[in-house]
Amino acid sequence: MARAESTVSFRTEVFAPDAYAQTAAQRISESSPSSGAVVITGGTTAALVYEHLDPPSSDIDVFFTDERCVPPDDDASNFKMATETFLSSGEARIHRMRGELPPDEAAALYHGEIAPFVDEGIDLMLLGMGADCHIGALYPNSPALKETLYCAAVDRPDGLAGLTLTPPAMRAARRVLVLVTGAAKKAAVSRVLDGTESVGTCPARLLADLPAVTFLLDEPAAGA
Repeated sequence: MARAESTVSFRTEVFAPDAYAQTAAQRISESSPSSGAVVITGGTTAALVYEHLDPPSSDIDVFFTDERCVPPDDDASNFKMATETFLSSGEARIHRMRGELPPDEAAALYHGEIAPFVDEGIDLMLLGMGADCHIGALYPNSPALKETLYCAAVDRPDGLAGLTLTPPAMRAARRVLVLVTGAAKKAAVSRVLDGTESVGTCPARLLADLPAVTFLLDEPAAGA
């Protein structure tokens, strides 16, 4: 059974771990537009949730929050994960980040591709969050946190080059769902929901004043 409560400017929903993937997928489905732009994320939690989603319709444009600079068939690719879980059988227009290209070139291309949709407003954005409070590939103290273009090349902590949407793009979302699971994320959840840290040290705080942000938590992440 989900429990809902308001926390500062965020909303949270807390699910039992054994029901998390199915229930989070249901919430995504309920929040998804019938047409428009949706941004999806990567990560192990997202992968489990995506297995329970129906593929989006032909009226949806699908973008990505971030990507590793690897070819699209690489096991580290968010595009590959999303395609294998729920995108492959759909008819949506998929806009992948070109991880196989030089990072700065790929970032410039993605900025141009997503710009009309950001300027119009993203209908739904899915995000994960790390134990360091990063979202997308916006890590603490990343230069990309100050980027004005909508996509930036970044150096990732895992040693790979990466691509990420930037704060101006993420803040264009009309609705945001943040997928967070596990006791290792409990402190990060508290820092974001109850803290007053700057975006520089706690990147997820860039969502703090958006009108419709919901954290979908399992009980360990919520400290329940």
